[in-house]
Amino acid sequence: MSKPFVFKAEFWVPKSTGIKVYSLKDFIEILKKIDKFSIFYHMYVNIFNYHNLPTFYNNSFSYWLYKNNYLTLAEKLSIVDPIEYFDLEELRWSLLKILEENYNEHLEKNIVEPFFFITVDREIIKYKKPAYNLEDFISKFKKSSINSLFYHLITSRIENKTLINDYSSWLISIGESKKAELINKLDIYSMNLYEIKKKIVQILES
Repeated sequence: MSKPFVFKAEFWVPKSTGIKVYSLKDFIEILKKIDKFSIFYHMYVNIFNYHNLPTFYNNSFSYWLYKNNYLTLAEKLSIVDPIEYFDLEELRWSLLKILEENYNEHLEKNIVEPFFFITVDREIIKYKKPAYNLEDFISKFKKSSINSLFYHLITSRIENKTLINDYSSWLISIGESKKAELINKLDIYSMNLYEIKKKIVQILES
């Protein structure tokens, strides 16, 4: 018998690190040592705050590069998909690899505005009532919050060190592999989280 699904929700409070940079060179150096949850904020939380950035720049690193006319680098960082990573340190070095391979000190540009590194305080809470079967899961999923969706669909991968989100992992355990696959393959950048939730309900009820 499979384990019940325990719904959780994630809350965060953004806070300043007190670090701001005025050049690409300094940006690269700070990225090497900044708190990993600053990377979490700039690469993942903006998926939640989808309305704060143009849709073609899905993280604030690439958006800052774009605003300061580093267009090629902006494009290269914008195609880094954080959902393909479950290790923030691995994600950090993937970003650094792109930046360092394309950096040329002779091509430094005048910075229009500095980059402010933000980090977060996070809290994970558990819902009191777990789901014991698919029907129960669907009912409780519909009532769960967007913060719960964000945790189980996105950052649970970091917590559990896996590329499979929580929903899909549990669905596989109860023999619903097709539904699990469809949810895990959702393009989270083409929809906001409310639209994603509706799509997941459609998949679960199909």
